[in-house]
Amino acid sequence: MPPVSQPQYKAKHMGDKSPKATQKKSTQKQTKVSSANLKKQQAVAAKPAAKKK
Repeated sequence: MPPVSQPQYKAKHMGDKSPKATQKKSTQKQTKVSSANLKKQQAVAAKPAAKKK
């Protein structure tokens, strides 16, 4: 019988899949996205103001 090969990748850790951890992770993602969108809006708003001067 040939030896069984190991998978090419290894999981670093199992991770926390509890509801509380999942909620926390999704909240952090939403906060990150919303802050990025806010920065984009501020940059767009600043461009016309710079052109008027």
